[in-house]
Amino acid sequence: MKRCLIIVAKEPVAGQVKTRMAGTLGADRAADLYRCTLQDTIDIVASYPAAEHVISYAPASMAAEAFFAALAPGFTLIPQHGNGFGERLFSAFTQLAAQGADRMVMIGTDNPSVPQAALEQAFVALDRTEVDAVLGAVSDGGYYLIGMRRPQPILFERITWSTEIVAAQTRERAKEAGLALVDVLPWYDLDTVADLQVLLDDVARSGDGRAPRTYAFVQGLGEADLDR
Repeated sequence: MKRCLIIVAKEPVAGQVKTRMAGTLGADRAADLYRCTLQDTIDIVASYPAAEHVISYAPASMAAEAFFAALAPGFTLIPQHGNGFGERLFSAFTQLAAQGADRMVMIGTDNPSVPQAALEQAFVALDRTEVDAVLGAVSDGGYYLIGMRRPQPILFERITWSTEIVAAQTRERAKEAGLALVDVLPWYDLDTVADLQVLLDDVARSGDGRAPRTYAFVQGLGEADLDR
């Protein structure tokens, strides 16, 4: 059994990350926020001992590879391949399965406060032979986590990405293929400025110091930015 915990990530270039936030915060501050969420997510994964730590990075360039190698020493780095978002996500599963992985869980960088209990729940579900895939939904209709025992291309086909029906369509694809898909702990994304207040409230309420870089950055924005 080989477990892999994968972060799907972009090199944090202004204007190319957190683009929905950039309209309010500006491209530079949105990129700074992304750097915080990325590092907090790396820390979450690095502190999870029961899986190989992987970053599936974009763009598939030597510069991006060097950036992530310096940022996350000890992580396995694999480039994203494919023409569309779904193909780029799926490419990580095919590459890792070819290396012998048979329990693969992927998360993004928009959920830097997600508890490790959610990751463990996903892997425990995949340890059950009758389970083919796991999904962690977010409140806007997408998902923050997807995992599988072996590559399942149908879960990335005919998906209307970046919409409120992504999770529902993924469940539909699983049903069409006769795959047993298990939902794990739901969470929230940081897609809009309004979501930043959700993070502030959640981390303050938890009192466990999750997402320290992101929390400090958002605190520094001030009410004027959060109220826009």
